[in-house]
Amino acid sequence: MKHAAWLMWSFIVLGQPGPDAAQKDLQALQGEWTMVGLEVNGQEVPPGRLGNTTVRIKGSDYVIKVKDKTFPVTVKLDPSKDPKEMDMVPQDGAGKDKVHKAIYKIEKDTLILCRGLNPEQDRPREFATWPDTNYFVVKWKKN
Repeated sequence: MKHAAWLMWSFIVLGQPGPDAAQKDLQALQGEWTMVGLEVNGQEVPPGRLGNTTVRIKGSDYVIKVKDKTFPVTVKLDPSKDPKEMDMVPQDGAGKDKVHKAIYKIEKDTLILCRGLNPEQDRPREFATWPDTNYFVVKWKKN
């Protein structure tokens, strides 16, 4: 019994992500964000081509708006991993209900995530892309 108590204490004291770490990150994501950077297949997309792309996050609903079109996605976070993981599930269209495996990090008012364009792709292990990989890194700034 002493060993179990010590183990629990060490997780709390050493700052291991607890069950509410995902809730804390999800709370930090709430609101509206504007795309400020995008890299696809190792190529930086010029800022002028980003348009006024935004994402509104409310609860676990992640709704991307590009011009007059919206793309609703449900997200699930796992901040216990390194890097932190996000599962993104489109709510309509051809990829409906297919899990896109992403990684994410929150730096003050900036959200950075990386994932593949296709749900079959493995989860990336770093925030970078290379030619012909179909991975992208997107940077969002909180409004």
